Amino acid sequence: MAEVPVEIENILRKYIARVKQRKQVSKAYLYGSYAKGSAGRWSDIDIAIISPDFSHDLFDERVFLMKEALRLDDRIEPSPFRPEDFTLDNPLVNEISSSGIEISTD
Repeated sequence: MAEVPVEIENILRKYIARVKQRKQVSKAYLYGSYAKGSAGRWSDIDIAIISPDFSHDLFDERVFLMKEALRLDDRIEPSPFRPEDFTLDNPLVNEISSSGIEISTD
């Protein structure tokens, strides 16, 4: 796992705080190029948000998360998960579990 750049960690902490104004966030993970240490100039900031408050309609939840992201930094690419759906039989969850970095939600 790579060390998260301070700028990215600060952006994610602000983003999580914004999301927490409307939804409980039980866990958050940075994944993708920033977590692997291969981020470039045009890399997005992939973040998985796990919340028991998310409905079964994860498309609507993703729209909510994207709107919050655009208010802060357009590089943020959120992926919503309900806790019961965050299981290793999902290929994306498998990637997040193997190379993701947990971001504090406090």
